[in-house]
Amino acid sequence: MLPAYLRRIGLSSPPKADLPSLSRLMAAHSATIPFENCDVVLRRPISMEIADVVRKLVDGGRGGYCFEQNTLLRQVLEEVGFHVTPLLCRVRWGKPDDADGPNTTFTHMALKVKLEAGEFLVDVGFAGINSIAPVALGVDAPQSLPEGEFRVVAGRPGYDVLQLLVKGEWRSLYTWQDVPAPLVDQECSNWYSCTFPKARFTTSFFVCRVIGDERHHILNDVYATRKGHGFDAVVESTQIRDKAHLLELLDSVFGLSFPADTVGLDRYLAPN
Repeated sequence: MLPAYLRRIGLSSPPKADLPSLSRLMAAHSATIPFENCDVVLRRPISMEIADVVRKLVDGGRGGYCFEQNTLLRQVLEEVGFHVTPLLCRVRWGKPDDADGPNTTFTHMALKVKLEAGEFLVDVGFAGINSIAPVALGVDAPQSLPEGEFRVVAGRPGYDVLQLLVKGEWRSLYTWQDVPAPLVDQECSNWYSCTFPKARFTTSFFVCRVIGDERHHILNDVYATRKGHGFDAVVESTQIRDKAHLLELLDSVFGLSFPADTVGLDRYLAPN
């Protein structure tokens, strides 16, 4: 599978189990394989079986959400020789304060990678605001990474929190316990995320891709591009006019091709 994956993300040299290779893999993956929940919008089940994930994201030229993206990356990293631990996370971005107890369940999966240089948080499946480079764990100071200033701090007892500096304010992305997530728990969280009527991915349409120094997004009926971050971020947005416009954007910007007669992909567009 590794040769096909490397062709998919545009890397020709075989990676090594070291930090420079990990950084290159994450950046190339993020720039090539879009984050998207199109199959959830189309009411299709999301499989975490590695054969299905490879068929969709590698052979089929599609993208996926965290349970697909990080399942694929984990398989790749383990083939290369990295030591990888899956982590289930509670999303905190845009959520109310959880000082009185958790108010979100485990709807995100990230990876912990252990190297001689230390342990790193690795994630190619948190759309739009995640770091596309490894985040060092066990480091108290903020880390300047390609997508901005990140840090990992202590959260609720037993939890760590990934935070991003946004216009002078540290905002939490997600929180996790340093405990390996069993496959059965991953599958349960994935099933909740793609089927529960009130889950984030069953109620909204998301697509995201890194292109150069820009982030390109679709959220429901709005297409937006963001260049830079923090105070220097420049955001431009456009209303998606109709299904034809949506299909054109998916194809030309995100590399996602759907037949014109696909039913239901435009369910989140504003009625004309």
